[in-house]
Amino acid sequence: MLYLKRDLKGVKMQRNPWDQFIKDPENKAKLFLFINGVMILTTFLIVIGTIIFILILVGIIQF
Repeated sequence: MLYLKRDLKGVKMQRNPWDQFIKDPENKAKLFLFINGVMILTTFLIVIGTIIFILILVGIIQF
């Protein structure tokens, strides 16, 4: 994807750095692994928070 940038000489085409980053298969794989790791961590945090919330509602954990 290209976008336009205006400079003193007129309109100049520049490449989008995100598209250049994603073109490399190694960078794409690293990004994929990072996103999957974050999703797994988020899932564990949601599950742990839900379990603690239920234990507080039931009365096993008291404050």
